[in-house]
Amino acid sequence: MQVYLVGGAVRDALLGRQIKERDYVVVGATPEELLKQGYQQVGKDFPVFLHPKTKEEYALARTERKQGEGYTGFICDFTPDVTLEEDLIRRDLTVNAIAQAKDGTLFDPF
Repeated sequence: MQVYLVGGAVRDALLGRQIKERDYVVVGATPEELLKQGYQQVGKDFPVFLHPKTKEEYALARTERKQGEGYTGFICDFTPDVTLEEDLIRRDLTVNAIAQAKDGTLFDPF
């Protein structure tokens, strides 16, 4: 299981802005593994969990395929073999598709 900081927190840090919230993507794990570690599942259709102590959001790496209209109708694949790059490609802006490892290493595949 690998955990990366993603989205607005990475973007804001790169721009020298104050980070308001932190979101993480988890690669190589299952919902059951996170539940066993005390995470609370908050997403019914998406595999999103709250950290047991910090309450920050941790989402399993996933791919999405649109099947319907509006903000609904997505088919998600969040199996442990979804890669970091596959998760990042679904994000709305290129700058939001940068991930940061715990050691500070940035992953910017695009």
